[in-house]
Amino acid sequence: MAIWRSDFLPFVELNAQNCGCLHRQIYCVTDLLLLPGLLCDERLWAAQVNALTGSVRSRVPDLSGHESISAMADAVLATSPLRFALAGFSMGGCVALEIFARAPERVCRLALLSTSAKGLTEPVREHLQGSISEIEAGGFDRYLADAFPRYVAPGRAHDRALWNAFEAMANALGSVVAVRQMRALLNYPGFASNLGWITCPTAIICGRQDLRVPVPIHVEMASQIPAAKLLVIDRCGHFVSLEQPQAVIDGLSEWLRLPVE
Repeated sequence: MAIWRSDFLPFVELNAQNCGCLHRQIYCVTDLLLLPGLLCDERLWAAQVNALTGSVRSRVPDLSGHESISAMADAVLATSPLRFALAGFSMGGCVALEIFARAPERVCRLALLSTSAKGLTEPVREHLQGSISEIEAGGFDRYLADAFPRYVAPGRAHDRALWNAFEAMANALGSVVAVRQMRALLNYPGFASNLGWITCPTAIICGRQDLRVPVPIHVEMASQIPAAKLLVIDRCGHFVSLEQPQAVIDGLSEWLRLPVE
């Protein structure tokens, strides 16, 4: 079951026919950027890209070659259209916030999945610090085996298909990218701007059983963004787009239908 918390959403649907005003709604979005998380690639978003084909033109930028969250944001902006809808998962959500901070006029919609605007929680920070040492000592496979159950709902810890997707993405990117992205996250201080300045339609999506970025963090973030709508997905951990792909498709589809000034 997925639950939208619409109390964070002040949008009123108006048009010239029903209110006698000149207010204009724009529902059509052409370009959608989907930003992956730590050790993730385009496979993270495969179900959503496939489902949304025909209504949007989706692209998953490669974030593997950059040393910082800021550099990732700059690289995405340099290769993106003038205006776009933007969704980011986990690390990609941090990149999405930095993109908004740099060019808010170019972001017509924002979706943050399994994301904390404050950066890493202390337990995650400690885990990544230890993971870097393990990976650099040749323990990449051990890191993956240890990390997987931390990222998914408890009931999915032995899900072979989910593990295969997680492992395939990680192995495709490799240990060097793992360390690079972990250091980028460790050095990211969090979103420095005011979340209240985000006025475009915003979706905050999380898993109810996310141990990396727990639900209260998402609730707090949604309460600070005037146009935010919170979706909490049951039976789901951190990897929302892989664990509950249809719930995320439904949430993004509704987000893409919200009016944009």
